[in-house]
Amino acid sequence: MDTLDRRSLLALAGHAGWPAISVYLPAHRAGAETQQNPIRLKNLLKEVEAALAQGGMRAPQIDTLLSDVWKLQGDPAFWRDGFDGLAVFIGQATFTVYRTAVTLPERVRVGKHFFIRPLVPALAPHLRFIVLALSKNRVRLLEGTGEEVREIDPAGIPQGLAEALKYDDYERQVHFHSRTPAAAAGRGGKRAAMFHGHGGHADIAKESLERYFRLVDKGLVELIGTAGTPLLLAGVDYLLPIYRAVSTYRDLLPEALTGNPDETPAATLHVEALEVLSPYVRRKLEDDLASLESARENATAASTLEDVVLAAHAGRVETLFVAETDEMWGSVAPGIIEVAGSHDQARGDTDLLDRAAAQTLLHGGDVHVLAPGEAAAAIGSPAAAVLRY
Repeated sequence: MDTLDRRSLLALAGHAGWPAISVYLPAHRAGAETQQNPIRLKNLLKEVEAALAQGGMRAPQIDTLLSDVWKLQGDPAFWRDGFDGLAVFIGQATFTVYRTAVTLPERVRVGKHFFIRPLVPALAPHLRFIVLALSKNRVRLLEGTGEEVREIDPAGIPQGLAEALKYDDYERQVHFHSRTPAAAAGRGGKRAAMFHGHGGHADIAKESLERYFRLVDKGLVELIGTAGTPLLLAGVDYLLPIYRAVSTYRDLLPEALTGNPDETPAATLHVEALEVLSPYVRRKLEDDLASLESARENATAASTLEDVVLAAHAGRVETLFVAETDEMWGSVAPGIIEVAGSHDQARGDTDLLDRAAAQTLLHGGDVHVLAPGEAAAAIGSPAAAVLRY
């Protein structure tokens, strides 16, 4: 099994060569319907076999090419852990499987390129975030996207209050002074101790937490920088405002995940984080659509299929908007600058919308995949783009 991240998506986007097999399956997580998951994959693999045979591949070659995925299809352990979507990519030297937490469309593609559009929304760059899970006993750092989350080694960040204050002694907040004059001596001539606090135990505890969190912030900034990725706090209510007061990280979000995060599974924190971040994702789309309107007014936008596809291949697309389900088939002829678009696939044709998305990603651009109704309302065509120049 492979971890789905931007690097792996780019590897899929850059693949070329027949056969490039893409299989997408929506899956059931629980209940009696889970028994349908392997049956549905079996039916989709039969479609793949038929497409390969139609493309001229002989039965022994087909059996060899699909042997690994057939093994997974019949393996009960593979289906035991619940998931919402399955994506399989197979080539002559490629076999990649992703089990996803988002529902995927049921789709089979056999062509010269992998079909990547269904995976793009989960891994758009604006969905990257970091969760800083804080408690008195532990600090966890998690990096997430729309699709996955992984624990980051918190090197340089103290693991708990005791460790943080190990070399920054408690005595800094309760000053001990020995009174040497004889008049100040206690019984037996022993020196009396004087304690100068700052408001009692509550203030002392708060100051200790502030010192702890300053060290956490210092280690965090050394690890990820001072800004760039949205940072979401997770922790019990009373700790979070203390951390916010000392934090120097500029992209610290005002929202938080409340509760003790020490034993909370990473997958649970991931789901909760996505719920909090959904308005930010929507805001990013709205901002980019506003940029598209401005680009149209300034003649730095592409709205026709031909213009969008050619600009994407030339690395000129900064932000691409593409319909989720539309299919426009054709070919891009190098050096001729000609796009032949069609709604019906012929042998050798390329999904032009999917290739526009792939080329945009490969050249460092952003891609928004829009639902059918949303695409019609927002961009008025199957694809539109904000151009770099």
